[in-house]
Amino acid sequence: MNYEAFYNHLFAPVASEYGALDPKTRFHIIGFDVGGPVNYCTVGADRGEQFITCVTCELAPRAEQQPNSVGTYELLMTCDDEQWCSSALTRIAQMSIDTAFDDGHTLDIQPWVGVDFPVQGIAFEHFAAVSFEGRDYGILRCHGITRPELEFAQQSDVGQLLQRRRVEGVYPRTNVQRQPNVA
Repeated sequence: MNYEAFYNHLFAPVASEYGALDPKTRFHIIGFDVGGPVNYCTVGADRGEQFITCVTCELAPRAEQQPNSVGTYELLMTCDDEQWCSSALTRIAQMSIDTAFDDGHTLDIQPWVGVDFPVQGIAFEHFAAVSFEGRDYGILRCHGITRPELEFAQQSDVGQLLQRRRVEGVYPRTNVQRQPNVA
């Protein structure tokens, strides 16, 4: 596989919605394959934006990843704390080897962050789907959500939660200091 052509094709919707990817990919000394952080690209970090979009760049081509409804996929999150975002995406990426996350799913992350951290869950939303060399791939957008939002999404629907976040003006951003609201 020509990985440069693949990622140019897969990330075209990211560039279309968020702007050009920053030129440097975040690679780590200890690789994801041996327990290190996932590699990812950013949008907005080089411009000093408050909310940076991070998109993983090593999951979709993996045969080990459990495919979701659009195929194997990368993860994307827009967040005001790049280090926290990287850590969260790494944990989700590790889980995606055994579990297929998909549009409308939620994930309770309280065991990772503790009961006092504002972000208590992840809501997943389909972001993009592409075909490349006869295979289907996607990007799954991850939204960090509060405990009341997580409970609302689990009792009703992630789509309804995301619509509420649009009305509140916080969609699609994850603010790690956002105080819980009653959903």
